[in-house]
Amino acid sequence: MTADGHGQAAAAPDETSLPKPATAATRAANAAVLDQLDFGDERAFEAMKRGFVAPLPDGGVIRDARGRVSFDSGAFDFIEGPAPDTVNPSLWRQSRIIKYAGLFQVTDRIYQVRNHDIANVTIIEGDGGLIVVDVGTVAETTRAAMELYYAHRPERLPVVAVLYTHPHLDHFGGILGVTTVEDVAAGRVQIIAPGADFDRYALGENVICGNVMARRANHAFGNLLPPGPRGFVTDGIGIGHVKGASAYIPPTDHITRTGEERTLAGLTFQFQMAPDTEAPEEFHFYVPELRALTCAENANHSLHNIQTLRGARTRDAANFARYLDEALELWGDEAEVHYGPHTWPVWGTENIREFLSSQRDSYKYIHDQTLRLANQGLTPVEIAETLRLPDALGRSWWNRGYHGTVSHNAKAVYAKELGWYNGNPMNLYPLPEGALGLRYVEAMGGADRVVRLAREAFEADDYRWAAELAGRAVHADPAHRAAREVQADAYEQLGYQAEGPQWRYVFLTAAQELRQGRPAAPGAGAASGRTVAAMPLPILLDFVAVRLDGPKAEHIDVRINLVVPDAPSPYSLRVGRGVLNHWARPSEDADLTLTADRTTLVDALFRPGRFDEALAAGTMRAEGDTDAFRTLVGLLDTFDRNFDLLGPHLPADG
Repeated sequence: MTADGHGQAAAAPDETSLPKPATAATRAANAAVLDQLDFGDERAFEAMKRGFVAPLPDGGVIRDARGRVSFDSGAFDFIEGPAPDTVNPSLWRQSRIIKYAGLFQVTDRIYQVRNHDIANVTIIEGDGGLIVVDVGTVAETTRAAMELYYAHRPERLPVVAVLYTHPHLDHFGGILGVTTVEDVAAGRVQIIAPGADFDRYALGENVICGNVMARRANHAFGNLLPPGPRGFVTDGIGIGHVKGASAYIPPTDHITRTGEERTLAGLTFQFQMAPDTEAPEEFHFYVPELRALTCAENANHSLHNIQTLRGARTRDAANFARYLDEALELWGDEAEVHYGPHTWPVWGTENIREFLSSQRDSYKYIHDQTLRLANQGLTPVEIAETLRLPDALGRSWWNRGYHGTVSHNAKAVYAKELGWYNGNPMNLYPLPEGALGLRYVEAMGGADRVVRLAREAFEADDYRWAAELAGRAVHADPAHRAAREVQADAYEQLGYQAEGPQWRYVFLTAAQELRQGRPAAPGAGAASGRTVAAMPLPILLDFVAVRLDGPKAEHIDVRINLVVPDAPSPYSLRVGRGVLNHWARPSEDADLTLTADRTTLVDALFRPGRFDEALAAGTMRAEGDTDAFRTLVGLLDTFDRNFDLLGPHLPADG
């Protein structure tokens, strides 16, 4: 049994809580898509198979050292033939392309392993060594990718460099499948990344806000849904659904400006910085000897997110356009192949120019037209309801919404440029959702009447209104079974109709949780222990500060010095007035000075009892009042990894 967060035991799955068929309205909506887009265009299917060397071994099953399945491509065998009624045909087409997995030759000396993970692993053969570009999400799938490559190449060249194109987990998390901490520390392997603050963005995003991001990511990426025509299909830009151990090894070399070059295993890498695009720090690079260009995740066979549904800093659509245009100016007349960490390559100079310029114009159109409409007074919701790409852009398969969508990207542009407030005072000081739901329900004559109206809206194929009405009843009374059922039914049909996989999974996962309650297992976590242990001390202390319970700490005054051998200097922290501040210097009036390695310190902070065990074992030395540290640990909040996303978090009278 799972808890639904309101004192109710979630029902075990039965026929009434399982996914339902597509309604007639959903079948008609999906059938209409076949007439809106050019499904006779088979070029992407041909491009995905170009350069195919070998399939994933062992029937596409990748296992960890203990024999547990990390990835099984056979789970996607159902993606064949015409689209079922429960999947948007455009998303089904994209998924049919993406499911094609294995080792591919991109061009002379460049290989990719694709669709064994959400992200590709790219292997560039230098003189006597390999340069690996992005390393996937987990070590297990990345190690399998490297072994597949080695099995089909005549010489087992060592990895001499790794390039992280940007600080997202699916691009650095699999690093231990490529190299080791020891090889990097010894200088045998370089790790090159964009920006001086790469650590802060890589670790900060995945840890400091990791709990809420992980919970939302489980919805957005369909991690809680089984593969199938009524559940998970693909992630739209990659296959998804991998399990294993993520880790982090910090970069040894940082690219900070456009025009920098590095020579790696005899090949020239020319870099272009593209900050505040798909990630806060990102670079593009060109290898002139191979006439090969990558614009990292700023150019995909999909429209990308300006604001992710999992949650992250809002990106700059104008920068997407600006840096894609600059890449065209730098290398657009030379490049003969463009490859990326997702989807498949584009070959031919003219094709690359069309691909990049089309993607550039899509982001610029969304940016400029959102602000045009905002200047006319339209709100974000009104803009999203209005804005459509011109046919010359919107009918191109590589601009379809398989990751971002025009709708939520337009809202993101508004938020980036103008903030969350839309100028209407109704939205300045609104009631919390629970209180608002209770008042709506009371005003409309009670929960049963609201649910009846919601069911009537559902039967009339008005799924958005049905979800809105039922949602008010759910917020007024989270245990109202009929309200949860009709909202689930409405969400499900919206999910079946969605072209964007993240929209699909948000709706379908919500429907599943409304029917079955929240899952017993937490799903993907915010960060692995290895990732937290790898955090530089300032970022670790930022993470501790976010977990400090401010109201409990309001009248506490604690000062602690920390001496961590691999930190550049002693650190001090102070809890006062409900805030934890820290400095890269010791405090002269500290209550306590602790000396320990980073792993021991992390254990002592986040695992009850480990502080006293470390003192007893001598792995941590203390000078001063050890109760100061116990006080600090007692002020740190714990996070429910399965908090409720669908109901209120404050009482209705709050």
